[in-house]
Amino acid sequence: MSEREDHFGPGRFRAFSPFLAPDERKELHLLLNFAEGSPPSFADALRSLARRYVDDGSSAKLRAVCLLVADLFEQGWRIAVDEDQILFEPPGIARTDSQTVDEVKARVRAALQIARQRQLREPAVATFLRHMERRTVRPPGVRSSVLDLIDEGAVLAKELRRVSKLPEADRVAALASVVDPVVEICHSGARCSDTGLPLIDIWRYFRHTWAHEYRAIPGRQLLILVRNAARRNRPVIGIAMLASPVMRVSVRDKWIGWLRDEAETRLNDGRWEPSALAAALLARLEESIAAIRWDDLATAAEMVEPTESTVLRLEQKASGAAFARELELRAHYEIEREVGEKIRPMRGALKHAGHEPDWLGASEDLLFVRKRAEVLSHLLFAKQMFRAAGLTSNPSAALEQLLAARSGQRAIDIVLTEFRKAGLSSRVADVSVCGAIHPYNEILGGKLVALLLASREVHEAYSERYSSQVSVIASQMAGRPILKPADLRVLTTTSLYGIGSSQYNRLSLKAAHHPGLSTDVRWNAIGKSLTGGFGTLHLGSETAQALRIMAETRHVSRRVNNRFGEGTSPRLRQIREGLDALGLESDTILHHATPRLFYACELGPDSRDALFGMEAADFRPETSAAIGEAWRQRWLSGRSQREKTLEAMADLGPASVQASLRPPSNADLLDSVAAG
Repeated sequence: MSEREDHFGPGRFRAFSPFLAPDERKELHLLLNFAEGSPPSFADALRSLARRYVDDGSSAKLRAVCLLVADLFEQGWRIAVDEDQILFEPPGIARTDSQTVDEVKARVRAALQIARQRQLREPAVATFLRHMERRTVRPPGVRSSVLDLIDEGAVLAKELRRVSKLPEADRVAALASVVDPVVEICHSGARCSDTGLPLIDIWRYFRHTWAHEYRAIPGRQLLILVRNAARRNRPVIGIAMLASPVMRVSVRDKWIGWLRDEAETRLNDGRWEPSALAAALLARLEESIAAIRWDDLATAAEMVEPTESTVLRLEQKASGAAFARELELRAHYEIEREVGEKIRPMRGALKHAGHEPDWLGASEDLLFVRKRAEVLSHLLFAKQMFRAAGLTSNPSAALEQLLAARSGQRAIDIVLTEFRKAGLSSRVADVSVCGAIHPYNEILGGKLVALLLASREVHEAYSERYSSQVSVIASQMAGRPILKPADLRVLTTTSLYGIGSSQYNRLSLKAAHHPGLSTDVRWNAIGKSLTGGFGTLHLGSETAQALRIMAETRHVSRRVNNRFGEGTSPRLRQIREGLDALGLESDTILHHATPRLFYACELGPDSRDALFGMEAADFRPETSAAIGEAWRQRWLSGRSQREKTLEAMADLGPASVQASLRPPSNADLLDSVAAG
């Protein structure tokens, strides 16, 4: 084994060689080359030094590299330098012989806490937290504080002890007088009836207690509080957020059936009938075509019977529009540079579905001309292949033929992608936040919150929020207003640590064991990413900003404008472009080497088939009251009799929550490094 492999572990090190001039490279190596290892406050010193560089030329490159190295170092990446490159090793979740699972989790949690603590020190965040905690008169004349919504663990433990002494036949019913969970949706402008505080601010306050920093995310969001109606002020048991799911997750997509190999498996093992799958494919294809404005791209005859030349012309149209938009972005960049240093995003004429928007005109924006031509070329290719195979007249033989040929496989992939796009836009949601607040974490309040996300109240709230909302992207693709359904059928999530137990493990309420339930409510483990995934959680906002400037400088344009229709995950795309501009292979940074466990919850029978239009009769999810009763019987009854649990609970409450929101003071920076 070489010295390098011995230092980083076999195959684990990653080499970075950023685009720097010789003198810049020398300066950077002097900063990073520590003979005795990196000192503890190295990241703070490096970040302080980076802020002294200006955002132009070589200084911008050094600034971005310094901030990037600081973030990675804080997250536990090991750093070394040789003559022409920087070497990193991500920490991952591998255990040494002496480490326990809890110790590995603590290491991952500690790395995440660094960015969170930095955020808690930000003046705006600290001011917000103090404002929420200050006891003052709030509308409608209530003198209150957010601390009134945190239960006293000692008092709650006393009540549970009292109930635990009752006969078993009376215990479960009596527990309802101690813990009676209700779901409260955080609507914009709505206030807590007990404290007068805005519900969204309450949610945000408790979100800051999570292990990682709070970042706003684009797309659909439903903020949820779970509160205890049995206690004074209805204290918060836990919080959750449903969000727009990530577009591509192979574990999830395979479980649902959106990948061709899995669809073929279900076809071959009899779970799907050829006629049903063929009908679903054809229906999805026609629905997708109907959702695109095509009058300026193809003739009516071509839409009915597309040819190879039709597809080729659309591909050329898409390429031309993409090139024209690149020129448009560059022109915008030059104008912005003349006006000031900051490049404002080019959002286009239509920013939201306001009063009587011109959807037809918006569809002629170069971004959407490219998207319409590109998607339509794919769909008409699939239609051409399906017609040639005779999918309508002989489904079984046609599917066999399509799955055997490369062109047929591509056609099926195109339509499966349309199923995925349709499902993710309106019928699948990602649980991006879910957990309990002190002291309810000790009685498995996190499991309760996760189960309640499958409740009728959440399903109806999601439908009410989004079923009447005009889709900005779909409407610009169609050239007319488009309303998408908001019929939640599947919830998905990932574990934070990728190792050991999770609140979703064995999370199941069986109707056979709980008379109040008409169907099972359960979360299933659906797979694991063995080598980790891609993301930006380990990179801070200051680093993202520096990388955005690098990308703009390289492309002489701002290509990520946080605009509807431009692409998913703008933060990820922005950081990727910046890393590429530095001469770094972006995947080596964005791949965090931390495996994830994936979980999913179907909100009704055959929910996955419903995403293909092969659904059973309408369903109604269980009520929160029924789920709460089953949770009390399944978990709370036993926990309330564990003295160890009650003792731990007694130490939790307003004081413990406040303490978790007070970051330690900054360590002293290394003067020698900061001086450069």
